[in-house]
Amino acid sequence: MKFRLQASADASPFLSLLLGSDSISSAIPFRVALAGQEVDLTTSVRLNCSESSASATAETQGLQFDWQAIQLSNQAVWEFKLSAKNKSSAPLSVSRLDSAALALQGDVWRVESFASAWGDEFRPKAATTQHDSFFGVRSGRSSHGESPIVYFVRESDGYTVIVSPAWSGNWHIDVLAGAYISAGISTWHLNVLLAPEETFNAPSVIVAAAESKQVAQRHLQEAIRDNWLPRTKLTDAVPVEWNHWWPYEDVEVTQAVIIENAKLAKSMAIDAIVVDAGWFGESKLDTNWTDLRGDWSLVNLARFPDGLEKLGASIIEMGKSPGIWIELEAVGAKSELRRSLPAAMARDDSGLRPDPSYRVGTVSLDPSDPGFLGYVCLGSPEGWSHTYNSVKNVVSAMQARWLKMDFNIDPGFGCTRTDHGHGAGDGLLRHYEGLYKLLDQIRSDFPELLIEACSSGGLRVDLGLAKHVHCFFLSDPDYTEHHLQVLWGSAHMLPPLAILHWPWSWWRNGYEPSQLDWSKVEVETFDVMMRAAMFHRLGVSYPLPKMPARLLERLGYHLQVFRDHIAPVLPTANLVSLTDSPLRGNRGERNSAWQLTANLNTDDEVHLVMSLKLDASTPSAEFRPTQLDENRHYVVVDLETKNTSTALGKLLNAELLSGLAGGKNSWIVEIRPKGAAL
Repeated sequence: MKFRLQASADASPFLSLLLGSDSISSAIPFRVALAGQEVDLTTSVRLNCSESSASATAETQGLQFDWQAIQLSNQAVWEFKLSAKNKSSAPLSVSRLDSAALALQGDVWRVESFASAWGDEFRPKAATTQHDSFFGVRSGRSSHGESPIVYFVRESDGYTVIVSPAWSGNWHIDVLAGAYISAGISTWHLNVLLAPEETFNAPSVIVAAAESKQVAQRHLQEAIRDNWLPRTKLTDAVPVEWNHWWPYEDVEVTQAVIIENAKLAKSMAIDAIVVDAGWFGESKLDTNWTDLRGDWSLVNLARFPDGLEKLGASIIEMGKSPGIWIELEAVGAKSELRRSLPAAMARDDSGLRPDPSYRVGTVSLDPSDPGFLGYVCLGSPEGWSHTYNSVKNVVSAMQARWLKMDFNIDPGFGCTRTDHGHGAGDGLLRHYEGLYKLLDQIRSDFPELLIEACSSGGLRVDLGLAKHVHCFFLSDPDYTEHHLQVLWGSAHMLPPLAILHWPWSWWRNGYEPSQLDWSKVEVETFDVMMRAAMFHRLGVSYPLPKMPARLLERLGYHLQVFRDHIAPVLPTANLVSLTDSPLRGNRGERNSAWQLTANLNTDDEVHLVMSLKLDASTPSAEFRPTQLDENRHYVVVDLETKNTSTALGKLLNAELLSGLAGGKNSWIVEIRPKGAAL
């Protein structure tokens, strides 16, 4: 796809690059600010274009700005990058560096985005380009407040442009009336002081465009899956995890519980036994482990008398892979780490407090030390080294093949210290750069380790972190209608290979929406729960010894279906919703349909279509599978009954598929071209 130069429509000295279509261009110059004052770059821009990339250079006030647009796939998906280099002999301050500046062509564009809070991630919002809109977060976590993804859909023809800052901290997308977009790292309290010859590489912004929303979504997923995500032989094998959290928490988390469940999992299609929070801290059953986060060498021997080494070995002896949870950045109020390594602690010495509305319930600042933020600053060499060694030691001790990384703190604008490796205005920037470096090193040290990112559920889901981990946990609550809401939203950004969420867990605590009397759950209801979470990476959180026999048997069936039919296609699959978004609170689409499509090789494609009724009385939804050749014959197989039918692509619709599946409340069918291997 060629980048082409065009004249600015308003005759200003802007340069524009046509990005494969007259509908979208990148406006040069981009928005930058020095010491809080925006500067004009128009007189100094030099532009170069090639077949699959473009670059521009501008200079002003001693700084050199270098911009790149790099095509990530053979579709219209690009990574926009911008850097500033100090070419002067004195320190210079950069306070804004937006990697993407876009101009949309057309009268009115619909603006679709997602609000995000604990237990309510990916809640759809809508606006238009008729008015200014401003998106972003100031929580210090990329998706606590809003998700870092905005869709622009032209109302006249459906042409769609997607903008997503690839950053795990604060970000912004400014939309000015007339559809001028500027996006990148947040300017809130940002001040990067550059020494002579020093360079600041701003976080990238990912941009995708296509003739429709569904096609743009699919192209973005494919580009991220094939050219962005870290992948290994293990991660592409799509292992299934068992995790003890939600049914076993705090005092219930013991070695005996883990072993008892692992023994029952032995005969199931479960690959990893993951020990979540509760394994560390003082050696007593009722220890408050949250206060001791950071002391990762302190194993709670009252709960795990044989230590991590023997526990990991026992899990391996049963033919399963050990996994372990760690909140690697966090520091508890009573941790020894806080006292032993004060030089590494993040502090806010500005006297300004981050917006308290962002803070989740697990966060508390020590009133005796109001500047303490509760995490190790990874912009500090001491903090980085300690944290890296801690993670390495825990993974090694457990012989872990699965690492669940959590973060339950809102850093706000980050650490403001100036005495341990960064400046007062770039602490959050350097922290996340350090986190990315640490994760890359851990992946290098343990090449067959799967890293799952979690942050109070789904409060740090972004394409920046997606380049350094293998998958994201979408949300702490996982009851079915909520799961479908967060899945619908996350699929606007991530391929199914990067998505992990559990079917409705067996919740022990008092969170009301997730409470169930599991003794009364019928098999058909359980089928809906399980199938809802099977079109992406799969994990389960059930107390296996307590499950009614009928449900335990059914769990084994669904896990085997996943292993045989779904896991093999995920490495090459895209996921689209065939219906509107389900929403929490008995709102939105109550009968949802989804489609996985994968190309296993040049001659073999497979489509998996799933239908789910959240309410049995809801009329069946009307939908038609996508990505089929209308004039080609396909073989359709119901995965449970094995009922088979053959039909032309143009005839395949909800009515035909539902009839084949027997009209159940949930079903999955497999669709392959006639003549392809089944």
